[in-house]
Amino acid sequence: MVIQFSNIENLLEQLKPAKHIHIQNLDRIDPVGIAILKQYKVSFPEVEVKTSGKSFDYVTQLLETTYSPLQDHLSVIHFDDKTDNIDELKSILTKKIIAYAENLSSDEKEDLSEYLEYMISEMMGNVISHSKSPHGGFVTAQYYPKEKKVQVVIIDGGVGFLSTLSQYFDIKNEGEAIQKALEKEVTGSNKYDIYNNAPKHAGLGLFFLSSILEVTQGKLAIVSNHTIYRCPENSIATLDTAFKGSVVAFEIYVDSIDNDFMTVFKRIGYAEDEDDEDVF
Repeated sequence: MVIQFSNIENLLEQLKPAKHIHIQNLDRIDPVGIAILKQYKVSFPEVEVKTSGKSFDYVTQLLETTYSPLQDHLSVIHFDDKTDNIDELKSILTKKIIAYAENLSSDEKEDLSEYLEYMISEMMGNVISHSKSPHGGFVTAQYYPKEKKVQVVIIDGGVGFLSTLSQYFDIKNEGEAIQKALEKEVTGSNKYDIYNNAPKHAGLGLFFLSSILEVTQGKLAIVSNHTIYRCPENSIATLDTAFKGSVVAFEIYVDSIDNDFMTVFKRIGYAEDEDDEDVF
């Protein structure tokens, strides 16, 4: 069995109300799968999560290990509203990712670092501001040298998108809530004001994340409780799962990064305003 970015539905649907959950014959698991198991184990400590197969030792180590900044390897990093410095954590994670990207040029590493620092910081900020998770959130990542891509996942055990956005909008289900959250200036946090001399406005986090991934031909998966959204497919599916919380997972491909971060950031941020001016 292989759990990867493209089929995390298979893992989510194995998370059911039970005393024991056994993921059998697990030959490979991506960071998004590890993060889901880690969050589920924290949210439901009474449920014993077991795995077997080639990835048994790897999964067991990551599920049982408490992260330390002194570790050289990429691991699952916990954070919450008591975390002193989110920017420091996202910088630590980004540096660890880049350290594994030995086949990239110095310019590619610099560009990738700027993209990752912004994207990771925004999603961690969203967890702190909106999730209401009693256990905070987790973030992890992995660099894949063959494809020259990075997979990043931010996860929490909070209330999900619908509970947050239905307070302000007429939204009937999790799928509609996810799509609403991807719109410009719908929701956001003012906790962090400046990134790289660029003002961050409320409601731009997921909008910019999805726009950046569109420009760089990346992939995005968002889970809110029992619903999963995927882009660029723009698909929504309801899952039979006991998972509670939110997942934002994305893959960014280095070879598709044609411009530095600030160029893309400004282009995305001002494109809509410029179009509006042309209309009038």
